[in-house]
Formats: sequence, structure tokens, C-alpha cells
Amino acid sequence: MQLAHFMVILTFTHLSSEEQSEYIPDVHEQLNYLPRDCRENLINQAEEKCMQSFSHKLIEIKGCTIKCGSVDKNAGMKLTSSQTFRLKDGTPCGHRKVCIMGQCIDTCRMTFV
Repeated sequence: MQLAHFMVILTFTHLSSEEQSEYIPDVHEQLNYLPRDCRENLINQAEEKCMQSFSHKLIEIKGCTIKCGSVDKNAGMKLTSSQTFRLKDGTPCGHRKVCIMGQCIDTCRMTFV
């Protein structure tokens, strides 16, 4: 009986200590199309928005969205949560592109009038 408990505990300990490495892309790399000061401003605002949302951290900025999230480990369980926010209209989202209604569109294809 004690051996069975020991094996269960040993197995649980082994499984809970295994960590899967998660790739979190470099946000600065994702925004290379922006001048440095604009890039820093966007990242700072995105990080602040994430902190207002359950103390999440900025995970990525992709197209016209930012993704915030967190990973909590408690009692051998890994809990992952995330939330996605849309960037405001007019926010740069690529070379010669801006966000309009959640879509990243070429500035020359915008409706001007």
C-alpha cells in the first residue's frame, strides 16, 4: 500500500515538474515596421492595457489585435488564461497599413471621402 502511494506521488511529482516551453514571440520584432518611438509607445500602451486585465502580461501584437495572458501553476495544475483586444482605428499595423474596424488594410485602399 505504501509502495503504491509512493509510486503515485512520484509519478505526480514527475508530471508536475515537467514544463513545456512556450514560445512567446518578441513583440519588438513584430513591430519592426514602426519607428522606434512609435513602437515603444504602442508597446507601453499595450502592456498597460494588459495589466488592467487581471494582471495579464503582453503576449503578442498581431495585425489589429493585442493578446494578453498569464500562466498560473497551483497544486500541480497549469492554468492558462488570455484575452484579446482590438487596436483603435488608425493604429499602424504594417508597412503602409492601418487598423480600420479590426482589419489591417493598406492605407491606399482606405475610404477617404
